[in-house]
Amino acid sequence: MMEPKKLKVRRWSELSNTPLSEESVRARHLPAGKYRVSVDQYSPGENFGGGMRAGTCYVLTGHCQMEFGTQVAQLAAGDVAEFPEGSFRVVVGREAGCVAVFVWELPAEFAR
Repeated sequence: MMEPKKLKVRRWSELSNTPLSEESVRARHLPAGKYRVSVDQYSPGENFGGGMRAGTCYVLTGHCQMEFGTQVAQLAAGDVAEFPEGSFRVVVGREAGCVAVFVWELPAEFAR
């Protein structure tokens, strides 16, 4: 049985010497048709959950807490989190919102 993928958090500065932006994230994930890139803005105090495919989250501004199963990460602007497939919850602090870019590799049948 395969062990579930672990949540892994790094700093953008470890991956690139360009400023973190939606454009610099898109430039890391080419060809564009192979990835889904989604920019999400969250309001202060927002708290929601659901299920999602494994992917990567880049925090552009603000900070939030992300929970993936039993794994919890406090993320701030400049953090890059690789997360496992499964259930998740996002909790945004009450003092400021958060902007994050999520990237998922598309299954072969959807990639163009």
